[in-house]
Amino acid sequence: MSAFKDRRFRRLYVGDALSGFGDTALLLALGIWIKDLTGSNSAAGVVFLAMGLPVLFAPLAGRQIDRVRRKTLLIVTNAVAGLAVLTLLFVRSADQVWLIYTVAVIHGCVATVLMAGRNALLKDLLPAEDLGSANAAFGTLFGFTRILAPLVGSGIYAAVGGPTLALLDALTFLGAIIALASVRVVESSPEPSGERFGDELLAGLRHIRSVPLLSQVTLVSAVAFGSVGFLEPVIFVVVEEGLHRPAAFFGVIVSVQGVGSIVAGFTGAWLLRRAGEARAIGGALIGLGVGCAALAAGATPVVLGGAVGIGLAVTWFSIGWNTTLQRHTPSRLQGRVFTTAGMLVTVPQTAAIGVAAGLIVVVDYRILLAVLSVVILLCGLRLLTRPQPAPEAVPAGVPVTPPGAEAVPAGVEATPDQAVSGNRS
Repeated sequence: MSAFKDRRFRRLYVGDALSGFGDTALLLALGIWIKDLTGSNSAAGVVFLAMGLPVLFAPLAGRQIDRVRRKTLLIVTNAVAGLAVLTLLFVRSADQVWLIYTVAVIHGCVATVLMAGRNALLKDLLPAEDLGSANAAFGTLFGFTRILAPLVGSGIYAAVGGPTLALLDALTFLGAIIALASVRVVESSPEPSGERFGDELLAGLRHIRSVPLLSQVTLVSAVAFGSVGFLEPVIFVVVEEGLHRPAAFFGVIVSVQGVGSIVAGFTGAWLLRRAGEARAIGGALIGLGVGCAALAAGATPVVLGGAVGIGLAVTWFSIGWNTTLQRHTPSRLQGRVFTTAGMLVTVPQTAAIGVAAGLIVVVDYRILLAVLSVVILLCGLRLLTRPQPAPEAVPAGVPVTPPGAEAVPAGVEATPDQAVSGNRS
């Protein structure tokens, strides 16, 4: 992977590995923790809803991301996350479940900022041709994290409880801060103030609408992940009623998904080069639909096979999604474009989680899985058969066109107000 030739990227990667491992170990245990405290599948599923709620305020976060230095922002956000998870040390009974939900909401805020901030920093850190490699590397990391972190997290949770797991998670955020502090990068100038608040807030949406490829990918993905939202509460029913296993088996399913994510990480950059951005995302959605359908089988080998397919598909999607947004967005708009696009995709998913949490009480989970699988497959077919062409990549440092000024067509290089090269030592 070409991105690893850059020493600064390797340091950023180590920091992300530390915080990602600890965070995944904890957050995947939150549903199990709530299930143990309350005995309710719906209550366990709602934790995912709590994680998704902050996306409603993502454009506000995007505006701030584009107004500050991204490296500093990532360090501060990791510090906030580490302090937040320490509040879980006080959870001892069902009366304190609200603390778990609170931490889930804070994690949703942190995840939004960290993802958009990291992707924006990569735009300045690496040349456009290495972005696919970088995102694929993070996909591989995600896969290893999904395999190891749930096993470690479940083991620690079972042995010493959630509070100790929270403490370990806080330490991983500290490690991420140290790694980030060692990364040297010359960043694009933050977006200056001066526009009206509403114009600043909607700049990401305007950019997405101005690039046909981004518009198509965002719209189709929003529909697909609106269906994926049904999977979050349903997966606990799959484990309990379909496989007749305890809630902790959810950690095994997540770990198996990591196998698919690792394969996707090693093949994602190749897939982007061969299929193109829209078709790569479409193929990922096809795989996701097939994987979700397999969960209805009621047989452990088939369900685990479907979990591998889901891990493969979600990581392929993530690689294609992140690379597409990075390549076709100016540096100073990265925060707003990533958070706006994330909101447009995640809001339907979050709403579906809430609906599914109620439906699983009255509707057979296999019917829900069948419906969501069909919708996801149709979305994937749309991108495979009628993709929008990809414009040329927008280089780092291209200035944002102010309201009322003549727009620079997507893919046409404008004169940057600052040459951004970075120290590639």
